[in-house]
Amino acid sequence: MVMQVIQDDVLLTFKEAMSYLRVSRSTLYRLMWSGQLMGHKVGSTWRFYRDDLRACVGSEVPMMSPSSLFSKLDNALIFSYMYRYV
Repeated sequence: MVMQVIQDDVLLTFKEAMSYLRVSRSTLYRLMWSGQLMGHKVGSTWRFYRDDLRACVGSEVPMMSPSSLFSKLDNALIFSYMYRYV
């Protein structure tokens, strides 16, 4: 029982999380930035609890309204335009 608790508290590296979920690097980043997966920054690297990875697999994908999607796209385009010519 004690070993089970210790194993569940172990932080996985980014590569280990990719392997555990069987997803690509970009998919893991997308899950983090969308709020579906909670990662923890330790120094310059990301770490993940196994329970958080399991919860991510079992969670529903939040649907975005068209207006919020377009506002995010508009902001991204404005941002890329501003920094392209700086």
